Amino acid sequence: MENKYDIPMGLAFQMSMNERAMENFARMTEEEKRQVLEAARNTSTKEQIRGIVSDLSNLE
Repeated sequence: MENKYDIPMGLAFQMSMNERAMENFARMTEEEKRQVLEAARNTSTKEQIRGIVSDLSNLE
């Protein structure tokens, strides 16, 4: 079975520890999700991934 989003492991791990970030990601449009995933794929450090997850958790 193909993973529709192909979520980078670091992003999946960090989101698994942040329920609010997961919930906000789930509510995003397909295009918004694509942009988050693309940003995560273009990171080079854990801190950058944590920043993405932090941003996700702070969405209203």
